[in-house]
Amino acid sequence: MPKQEIVDAALAHARTAFDRGDAILQVPLEIGHLAGESSAWGSSENLTVNDPDVGWLLGHIEGIGWRFEHATTVFVETGSSSSARVLSTGEGVVTRGEIVGYYLFRRASA
Repeated sequence: MPKQEIVDAALAHARTAFDRGDAILQVPLEIGHLAGESSAWGSSENLTVNDPDVGWLLGHIEGIGWRFEHATTVFVETGSSSSARVLSTGEGVVTRGEIVGYYLFRRASA
């Protein structure tokens, strides 16, 4: 589940936009991240962590009066590290970053 402050902010944004009469709402949410640690041996281990409860929040936004229209995702790299392999050639690379979903809603017909 997204952190409570993220949930509160997204729902407040959706309510404010609806009350203002906006026709379209865009909500960006972190839906996962890529993490990992490099080792002194030059190996690398990347770990993907996903948030399976994003749909719960999207459903609550629809409950305010929005209709889900479209989604897209992007990977935002926040860092990486590499180390030389000890017993073989090449490097072990670990990339870190966020997977962000951009969700587009239209005002639902009454």
